[in-house]
Amino acid sequence: MLLCKRKHEFGSEINIAPLIDVVFLLIIFFLTVSHISQVKVEPLPLPEAQEGKKPQDQDRGRIIINVHEDGRISGSIQSIDSLQEVLTNEIGRSGRDNLSVLLRGDRATNWSNISRIMQICTSNGINRINVAVTEPGGSSP
Repeated sequence: MLLCKRKHEFGSEINIAPLIDVVFLLIIFFLTVSHISQVKVEPLPLPEAQEGKKPQDQDRGRIIINVHEDGRISGSIQSIDSLQEVLTNEIGRSGRDNLSVLLRGDRATNWSNISRIMQICTSNGINRINVAVTEPGGSSP
């Protein structure tokens, strides 16, 4: 009886299960990050301005503060007291030079609410404070 010996072929198989896991985790990460960035920008009727310019530091070290008509602060910062705490943490993490604040105030809110937040920022050494506005007749960003 003649037995044939097969030649063993050496090949490589690619296991794509870990690749699929990594891609799935990346998709979840980007969906989560995009959702968080949209949560910070709430729909507010912003004040109108005839002139203005866009800030140079678009997203680097930016804290977004939303102030509603009744003076209530929303987003990651819930009150004036928590604002002080958030600013202290952000200054410790990224430094004063890399930090900017974007104030988004409802057009019907009192200026004293916005002014108080600006005073807290400047007392902490944050001098780059931007106020969000819309063009006359335009929609809120």
